Amino acid sequence: MLGSFLQALAAKLVEEILKRLVEWLAPKALRSVPHRASPNCPSCGGYGVRRWAPAGMWLFLPALLVFAWGFGFTLLGVPVVVLTVVAVLVSDGVGGMLPALLAPLGLLVPVALMVAGAFGLAYYHSYPPKWCARCHSRWPRRERDEYLRSTQPMFTCGCGQRLRVPRASGTRLRCPRCRTEHATPTPAGR
Repeated sequence: MLGSFLQALAAKLVEEILKRLVEWLAPKALRSVPHRASPNCPSCGGYGVRRWAPAGMWLFLPALLVFAWGFGFTLLGVPVVVLTVVAVLVSDGVGGMLPALLAPLGLLVPVALMVAGAFGLAYYHSYPPKWCARCHSRWPRRERDEYLRSTQPMFTCGCGQRLRVPRASGTRLRCPRCRTEHATPTPAGR
């Protein structure tokens, strides 16, 4: 009776932790890039843009694979760690507290891989676009610093969606996700 209750409690705990982790981590990992440059094609707005990064695809593909492996192993490792902690505490009681506290250290490697891959992807996306796989547009080589200065400013809505700020003042922005209207931010608010 107590074992089935603890098993159901552990399953609910793992489910809630995974839900919170995905809600918190997925938008940050998939949508945010730590610079002002847009990851989209300037012509059609689609993804799949190759960039003028120094190593090109030799930088992008390993960074993408490292990020995907780190994210996947972190996502799979959290329930394993939680179940290990619960199993040690149920079987050994308070005496098994030290091994239970050491179990989360196993997540350090996948988290470090995920962060390293995210930095590699952000570095690649900070370079100007070169070629779009969707509309087949091509752009001349530009300097990275000039590209980062010239990109259209971005505004982050309360729901986390990033919006491009129009150049014309007095226009209103509407978030496609939450349908909230915003006034165009002032240059200080950008």
